[in-house]
Amino acid sequence: MRTEVLRKLHGWDARNVTEDADLGMRLACAGYEVGDLPSATIEEAPNNLPAWLHQRVRWMKGFLQTTVTYGRRPAETCRQLGRLDALCAVTLLPGAVASALVYPIFLVWAGADFLLQEIPAAPEPWPNLPLAVAITLFLAGSAALVLPAALGCIRRGWWDLLWFVPGMLLYFALVSVAAWLAVIEFVRAPSRWNKTEHGLSRTSRSGLLRPRRPAA
Repeated sequence: MRTEVLRKLHGWDARNVTEDADLGMRLACAGYEVGDLPSATIEEAPNNLPAWLHQRVRWMKGFLQTTVTYGRRPAETCRQLGRLDALCAVTLLPGAVASALVYPIFLVWAGADFLLQEIPAAPEPWPNLPLAVAITLFLAGSAALVLPAALGCIRRGWWDLLWFVPGMLLYFALVSVAAWLAVIEFVRAPSRWNKTEHGLSRTSRSGLLRPRRPAA
């Protein structure tokens, strides 16, 4: 990013614990297009649950901070972004936190309805429509959670990791824990920065997880 652009926008909010979310919104509101490069990241991921949880709590809290910052004047923010981009921002920032908060509740609720109760079938098609829509949304949502991870493993040749992909349903339950902790921390310690400890993973030097080669 060009230095003069950052100076023009006065940088980013130093108190926001997800500065990239704040800067992305700041750029978008100023009329710049924000995107990402279709390339692999060499950033090291946390390799244990406490480090991962601290990172996700920070991300979720930063989403809340960004939401509050740009939600103070919603009409102005909507005008700067445009209606469609404003809808995308709401979906990405507060929507991500809200969906994480309620994910376990609706997952257990849907599982109990579909697995433990008999699904009635009416003789006419229209009475079955609400149930059919519910089942379709549940299956489509579950696929949206699992398929991106599976596709990433396939594209990189990490076939041994495909076995862990169904665990994404449990993974997002842990994200819900992070979201609830983030809400609490947002109220009690809004400026606390949970730094992620790096240099622990076996991939921390190369940044590449190479696919396993079959034995000769």
